[in-house]
Parts: sequence; structure tokens; C-alpha cells
Amino acid sequence: MLLMLLLLQKKFKMYNNNYNQQLSMLDIMSVISFFISVMNFGENLSQSDKQDLQADLQKNVDKLLNEIHNHLQRQDDKIDIILAKLEELSNDGRRNI
Repeated sequence: MLLMLLLLQKKFKMYNNNYNQQLSMLDIMSVISFFISVMNFGENLSQSDKQDLQADLQKNVDKLLNEIHNHLQRQDDKIDIILAKLEELSNDGRRNI
């Protein structure tokens, strides 16, 4: 970045022989400002991409947790059926004794 500034200043000195040094420094400052804004724009885009990725990840986690919950609910229902059958068999066995 410093090398770029020195090159720009040298170029401005060549082209701005008719202007004073303050004008060339202002030109350099405007170029620096432009480069900083371009770098910030790229950073803002990458932050937006990160937010989109996080939102997609959260959707996938929610979907996975919902599937796990549904699976466990089905297992609970099956266990309840098995326990009911065992209780029936246990009661039938006591009646026969």
C-alpha cells in the first residue's frame, strides 16, 4: 500500500507541475479513500455471505432436530404399545393362575 502511495505521488508530481503540492496530496487522499471503500465493500459482501450461510445452517439444524424429535416420538409410541401388550399378557397370566 505504501509503495502504491509513493508511485501515485510521483505520478501526480509529474503531471501536476503547474499545481502546488497540496493539490496532489488531496488527489492521493481521494485515491486512498476510494481503495478503502472498495476494500470495505468486499468485506461487507463477505459478512452478508456469512449471515446467509448461518441462516442456512440454522434451517438445517432446525430440520434435523425436528426429524430427531419425530423419530423419538414414534419410538415412544411403539414402547407404549409394547408396554400395553406386556401388561395385557401379565394380567392374563395372573388370571390363569
